[in-house]
Amino acid sequence: MKFKKDYKFSPNKNFSNSVGNLKGIVAGDYYIGEVKIIGKSQPGPVIFVVTDGQGSVDAVIKDSQYNAGEVVHLEGQVNERAGRLQLEIDVIKPSKIDFNAVIEKSSEPIRKEFSIKSDRLEKLKPYFVKIAKRMRKAVFDNQPILIRHHADADGIISGLAIEHSCKALMESIGLNPDYNLYRSPSRAPFYEIADVFRDAVLTKRIIESHGQKKPLVIVLDNGSTPEDILGIRTIKSLGFEVVVVDHHNPVIIENKKTAVCPYVPLHLNPYIEGLDSKTCAGMLAYELARMIYEKYDSPMLPAIAGISDHCEIQETEDYIKKSGKSRKFLESIGVAIDFISYNLKFDGGRGLFEQVLVNEEFVTIINEEVKKGVETQLQSTLPYLRTQDIDGIVFSTIDLEKYTVRFKYPAPWKVL
Repeated sequence: MKFKKDYKFSPNKNFSNSVGNLKGIVAGDYYIGEVKIIGKSQPGPVIFVVTDGQGSVDAVIKDSQYNAGEVVHLEGQVNERAGRLQLEIDVIKPSKIDFNAVIEKSSEPIRKEFSIKSDRLEKLKPYFVKIAKRMRKAVFDNQPILIRHHADADGIISGLAIEHSCKALMESIGLNPDYNLYRSPSRAPFYEIADVFRDAVLTKRIIESHGQKKPLVIVLDNGSTPEDILGIRTIKSLGFEVVVVDHHNPVIIENKKTAVCPYVPLHLNPYIEGLDSKTCAGMLAYELARMIYEKYDSPMLPAIAGISDHCEIQETEDYIKKSGKSRKFLESIGVAIDFISYNLKFDGGRGLFEQVLVNEEFVTIINEEVKKGVETQLQSTLPYLRTQDIDGIVFSTIDLEKYTVRFKYPAPWKVL
């Protein structure tokens, strides 16, 4: 292949397979169109990662002074190298196209309806659409996404839904999720400062070292309360943009604004619209995930989250019905997720939580162990139960923190 900076028609070139869209290209196509450079690597031949707002591909040329962030007109043959498509550049020159408008159009969610009928969800729809659009924009603009979620079953399911949806969208347009998508659990029930420091170090060590942008941070099943302010303010001061999807009581709400709203451009929480916490984060994240990528569906997830978080609302029953599974089976998966999270602590459990969703034997083994653990904890605490009769009312107390077996699942607050 001969590389050149200026294009002149050659009768030897075959344009019968010329295309102007990177989405769905195959080896043998000849691409002609406007793209944005979203990545560049060298030495050796220059390898660009380029996008037209609908798809992306690696583009190679012997040498080039163009850099990431520039918009160019590109022409070249599409071939396959080591199992990946690669565009071999014949022509690259400046373009005056408004690429921001292209990205904005591609970022608009294709699917905006919910998976179930729900007045609660409909009331929150504008928040869903805005956040889904922002998440899609990050994907199409090759901005990494960092998912930070609570480490219980509801939080894990929230993180998995967003991770799987973003991953599928990235793969559908030719991006590599391994360099663009990160997920980590938070042990604390808020976005604590230690997690902020971990995210900042991860960004510096892995993401920025590869010449990428700072990631968009999405906080799930955490982020709405006054306890979150320090963490969110701190990471914002380091140049990060934060999006929050939570269902816990923000405590402070004035004119549909919470204490964290000054520091986050997008915030989804049912309390903002006068609702309660019964629409759990797993439900919210699942519906958001469906809007991020229109082909994503995993109906068991919101059902497991609703059962695990004790959400006694019609939506939970509707999700259970839609999953096609029994409540008992879904509850056992939630228990398994919680047990794994307890043992993994700060590890995201990549690939392991996915096994819980498909491997019934794995779930059964964990639930048998959890049952033994609960029995052990009860036997250690019940001897210390103190009961008294107050005017005909039996009043019992027990100090779970003091008398449960330490460092053993379940945690004290889950024994009874």
